[in-house]
Amino acid sequence: MKKRIDLIVPTTLFDIPLKHYQEFIKTFQGQDEKNYTNEYAACKMLEIFCGLKKAETLNIKITDLNKIVGKLNKALSEKPSLITRFKLGDTEFGFVPKLDELTFGEFVDLESYINDWSTMHKAMAILYRPVVRSLGSKYEIEEYKGDIWDDIMLDMPSAVAVSSLVFFYRLESDLLRVTLNSSEVVQEGMIETLRQAET
Repeated sequence: MKKRIDLIVPTTLFDIPLKHYQEFIKTFQGQDEKNYTNEYAACKMLEIFCGLKKAETLNIKITDLNKIVGKLNKALSEKPSLITRFKLGDTEFGFVPKLDELTFGEFVDLESYINDWSTMHKAMAILYRPVVRSLGSKYEIEEYKGDIWDDIMLDMPSAVAVSSLVFFYRLESDLLRVTLNSSEVVQEGMIETLRQAET
């Protein structure tokens, strides 16, 4: 008789702690897809996100495995809008209300952490800090105090980290689009000025 395995399968990025997301990224980062099989990827997903041992994953029916991996893939493909507030334990954290008011020190630290998933929890500790005052949708967050929240952010929902990266990606795309449009307007203006000068 086969041993029954009870497991909790995350169905959204909210169910996946950042540390597990980081571990998953680290497992496949820099690897060419040709270097691993779908079976290996499925096994790692169950180990990391469901807490199973390798031997336990081998005893799961293939139909059940496919369902679980399908749910995990759906969760991992989410692109949530910016999450500005979330609770972790008894502490409510808020996204930096005004990015243009980041200090130079905060900006330097953020730049050094945000481009690497292994240090993403440190970047999140800069962007999300405890809410100290709140009135409706407005809130104030704690001043940046270095790395005191880094380790706590390892347990934050991955949805929050992904939402902030999606936000920055969209912001960067919008800025690039505005810059290109402005360049075209300037270029058209210069061409028109040259034409007028020639006549």
